[in-house]
Amino acid sequence: MSSHNIIPSLLHLPVELTYRILDHLAPSDILVSVRDVCSRLNAITNIYPRFQTLVTLDLLSNGIDDDEGACCLADVLKINQAITRLDLTRNNIGPQGAQHLADALKINQTLKILSLSDNIIGEEGACYLSDALKINKTLVTLHLHGNRINDRGAQHFADMMTINQGLIKLDLSSNVIGDEGAHYLSDSLKINQLLTTLLLNYNKFGPESAECFSNATLTTLEIKWSGLSDTEALTTLQCNSSSISDAGVRYLADGLRINQTLTKLNLRSACIDCEGAQFLGDALRSNRTLTELDISFNRIGDDGAQYLGNGLKNNQVKEKEYLVICHILINIFLTVTENIDDSNEQYW
Repeated sequence: MSSHNIIPSLLHLPVELTYRILDHLAPSDILVSVRDVCSRLNAITNIYPRFQTLVTLDLLSNGIDDDEGACCLADVLKINQAITRLDLTRNNIGPQGAQHLADALKINQTLKILSLSDNIIGEEGACYLSDALKINKTLVTLHLHGNRINDRGAQHFADMMTINQGLIKLDLSSNVIGDEGAHYLSDSLKINQLLTTLLLNYNKFGPESAECFSNATLTTLEIKWSGLSDTEALTTLQCNSSSISDAGVRYLADGLRINQTLTKLNLRSACIDCEGAQFLGDALRSNRTLTELDISFNRIGDDGAQYLGNGLKNNQVKEKEYLVICHILINIFLTVTENIDDSNEQYW
């Protein structure tokens, strides 16, 4: 075969030329696309200057799942000695992805801040992470806001806190932790003297259980309740007011994560933009009762519609209620159509 027929390959390029190619890739692309292709590329990226000095990796809302994305990142964390902060907020990481990351945390000795907020790790994922933190001594901050963690999940973290020697901040807000879980956590704080910040906003336990934290040695304890989470009989909520906006929607979304009675929510003409749609989309992942959501005549745009669509993919509303979800999608379509005339209101 003549030299003219040889197709250049990244696997055969000199290291210097490979570096020039890597210079044009984002760190996340290097991690996901270049790592673990072959031993040679691993060896090259291990000594690649940008890879060695990467200390913060922000992968928020990147569609990372359990199988490939979380697994690749875990493999990197097992050998990387530079990354100290990893943000995986608002991805599609479930229990298996949490297991991959937990396995890495048993080995990694440099990561200090990990955010897995607004994923779906649940009780099983909580178990994997808590087991890893019984070994890991370097992680100091763990964000698990909005992950469907229940009482058993809280128990896993409580058991971990009696052993862990590194964690100082734990965020378990907007989960489904009830009275039992709150007592598990408060009991663990009688032993743990290292944790200084515990965030438990918008869970399912009430004020009486919150009192069990009164003797904790924490410097920061946050326990807030949303009106939606506390109102057990509420089934319909009309919030079609121009004063709601994205800021108000954020609080509504926190309540929707754990509310078990609301079936209809009207946010028509409520000045909601893309950010507000993102809050609602994240809440739809956890909510199990809402069947009708009216967000027509807002300005969520294409990105906002995508956030809501992603939320619906993970939403497990009963099969008989899919027709109502179609109504939600019709409203989404109207919100991303420009130049909406008020005369269209006759159709709704």
